[in-house]
Amino acid sequence: MKPYNVEIFTPDFQMAGHTNIHEISYKEDYLSSDENSITVFAMPGIEKQDFIRISRGKEEYAGVVTEIAYGTDKSKNMQTISYKPLMELFNMDMLFDVNAQGQGSMEQFIADAINALYVSNEDELQNIRGLSVKVLTNTENWSLHITPSEKGGHYNIVNLMDSVIIPALQKYNILLGASLDIQNKQVLVTIGRVAGNVLTIESDLPNILKKNVVIKQVSADVNKLIIYDTTDDYITKKVYYLHTDLGYDTKDEDRILPVVCDIRAVSSSEESGFDALAQTEASNTFSRAAFSNLIELTMLNGDELIKPDEMQFGQIVNVISDGTYYQSILTGREIGRNTKLIFGTVRLELTKILRRNS
Repeated sequence: MKPYNVEIFTPDFQMAGHTNIHEISYKEDYLSSDENSITVFAMPGIEKQDFIRISRGKEEYAGVVTEIAYGTDKSKNMQTISYKPLMELFNMDMLFDVNAQGQGSMEQFIADAINALYVSNEDELQNIRGLSVKVLTNTENWSLHITPSEKGGHYNIVNLMDSVIIPALQKYNILLGASLDIQNKQVLVTIGRVAGNVLTIESDLPNILKKNVVIKQVSADVNKLIIYDTTDDYITKKVYYLHTDLGYDTKDEDRILPVVCDIRAVSSSEESGFDALAQTEASNTFSRAAFSNLIELTMLNGDELIKPDEMQFGQIVNVISDGTYYQSILTGREIGRNTKLIFGTVRLELTKILRRNS
């Protein structure tokens, strides 16, 4: 079988090393950056924060070097290179203006934050050479429920990845994609809602080699939300219900019981009507429940029925397991002798749970 091509580039896109490797295993989790590693004959001169690109045919995996170790049990001439996906570039704290929530599109807010940190930063050494950010869609009336760190203020210090980029996918299906364009010496970033139809996967068919389905119990969470409009003395209201399929709307049917009710109030204006504000509040309350599951499906590499190599993070799916439909979202993958697709926003590994809750 044709080997993988391994290339290492400096942050200025100069070639730092090149070799081949016959087999790799690769995992990537949008919710918590996984570290991968390869062991090759030593390439002197590579450093942390270099770019790595591993490719074979249509397969390509790109990342940032995080650790370099020399020598193995078998040979002192070997080198182990650890790396994380390009998303790790944006694992940095930022000053968040809470008043910016809902002002303009969320995609543009993320783009502006990345540009401020890595393109036009007054510390030129912090800027990422060739970084280009493109906004593909516009999502209005957004909120991350980030509050000021001090009473009466409007700022908080948050992590760009954990508090902004990841919740944007969980709540609004907004995906940040990052890739290397070595020829043009660019890091290309796109930000937008994932396009395409909802896919249906039957997990009990023979092409699924292994499945693991964990559904979070949401009966103790808020499942009824009453929202009042303060501008007309609380006369106008909307009531939203969470349904058994974890969808939500104003229809009083097929509800999760027992009732756990919450009440909110919003102030409408000419710029922001009550209906839009109420929908935002409902989304903030219920949207994560729709993907509060962990579904892992293992199949052959290049499975012709599901086509796992063509699926993007953020793809919404209906997984049929034992006759029941579960809606979920693609958030991770592991590639080795087989391919494992990981759906949902629940993680069982303690280190990942701690990161998501920190």
